[in-house]
Amino acid sequence: MFVFTAQGQIENDVPAAPNPPKLVNDFSGSFLTPEQKDALERKLVAYDDSTSNQIAIVVVDDLKGYSRDEFAIALGRKWGVGGQKQFNNGVVILINTGTKGGQRGVFIAPGYGLEGSVTDLIADQIVQNVLIPNFRQGNNYRGLMKLLPI
Repeated sequence: MFVFTAQGQIENDVPAAPNPPKLVNDFSGSFLTPEQKDALERKLVAYDDSTSNQIAIVVVDDLKGYSRDEFAIALGRKWGVGGQKQFNNGVVILINTGTKGGQRGVFIAPGYGLEGSVTDLIADQIVQNVLIPNFRQGNNYRGLMKLLPI
């Protein structure tokens, strides 16, 4: 009963999926410029169309007391990020700016279908060696562009 209640609670705290659906969502309002969001969106849509692997980039300024991994996984489930449902080949890249009192950080949550390709070790290396160094230098867009496969 506790697990169900906790899962239900986090589902309420995760933002609603955008309508119409978007693969790049900056809920902080300042992490990416509108032009950068549009460019990333076009690349991610093209990648999804050519591979069926879906990547969603979500920027928040508050995790509502949850860990990055809990929040990213709940967000992926609630939004239905998964590429092709039968393969569960989606990835959520969650960025927390920490501007509302939380700790800044990044978490990459692959769906079950991509866990063999995007292992915890690989995801951590991407975060530590590509994303965080660029983010620290204020190169948010460049960091995200460097990790995109196309």
